[in-house]
Amino acid sequence: MSMDAHTADPEGQQPPESPAEEREQERSLERIEQGGIPLAAERRLQATGAGALPFSSTLSVGEFALSSKLGLRPVGQVLGASVHQVGYQYLPPESSWGGQVMCELDVVSQAWEETRRRALNRLTEEARQAGADAVVGVSVKSDAHDWAEGAIDYMVSGTAVRLPESRGAVGSGQTVQRLSPRGAGHPILSDLSGQEYWQLYQAGYMPAGLVMATAAVFVSPSSGMQMQRWITAYQNQELTEFTQGFYTAREIVLDKLSTQAAANRADGIVGVRIDQHAGMESFRVGGYGSYGSFGGAGSNQERHGLLITLHAMGTAIRCQENLPVFPPEPAVDLTT
Repeated sequence: MSMDAHTADPEGQQPPESPAEEREQERSLERIEQGGIPLAAERRLQATGAGALPFSSTLSVGEFALSSKLGLRPVGQVLGASVHQVGYQYLPPESSWGGQVMCELDVVSQAWEETRRRALNRLTEEARQAGADAVVGVSVKSDAHDWAEGAIDYMVSGTAVRLPESRGAVGSGQTVQRLSPRGAGHPILSDLSGQEYWQLYQAGYMPAGLVMATAAVFVSPSSGMQMQRWITAYQNQELTEFTQGFYTAREIVLDKLSTQAAANRADGIVGVRIDQHAGMESFRVGGYGSYGSFGGAGSNQERHGLLITLHAMGTAIRCQENLPVFPPEPAVDLTT
């Protein structure tokens, strides 16, 4: 009996890929390098959007029922991911003066921003390939890894949905407005659940887009604070310079969120969540930093301190006029 072309040999080794498979892998890699998605993912999403495959979603039964009443029709699950190498980071020359250092690490922050941007762009592209108008329930996973020093990753996923037509009928004589103000080909992203989408709609608001930001702030204590810690080592005390670092990082990420919301012509942001990670790190002054164990030329002086990384996200919302309100429906408990 002859073995199938894709069956492993008796030693457990996979057979070589065919020329067609190799070409597709090369084309998919080129797409990823350009910020796109693989060919196989595109074909699957197009088939799902056309109804050739059954949809899958992260919606619970209750969320699915409420979303259906609003006219949202699930298309399928979508995902965006990116793994990024963090570049060289160094402290400004004035950090060698011996006083307190508190500054945003622009290289580290930009690495997180670029990783997230590529992941969100791929999530949006998957939704567009499926013919969706929006993505609901967007969840985020991000991390730095020991298996690749200096590498960080972002993964976002959610359920792509289609929205009602501009004045489509819902219920008995009621209508809803189209919930995609950006127009065709630009799906709206939000981290709202089905119930939250319903509640927001009932309040007269609609999602304007997902807003996300990251700030990496480095705090190296002054000699005065280090001396104070040594003198009062056996007493409870607040490390005020480190506390200030958290507030500095918070102001940076909230300012970035506000800028993104304003760009989406939003009235506000709901469900803002801030995740933080803090750890001791060392960075060279005027040279290359140790983040990811990078070495390099530059100053031999190093500053040791606390690296605070804050990730913030929320859903920007916009007030909508003349949205129909679905009145509560009476229910009778037949068990009494």
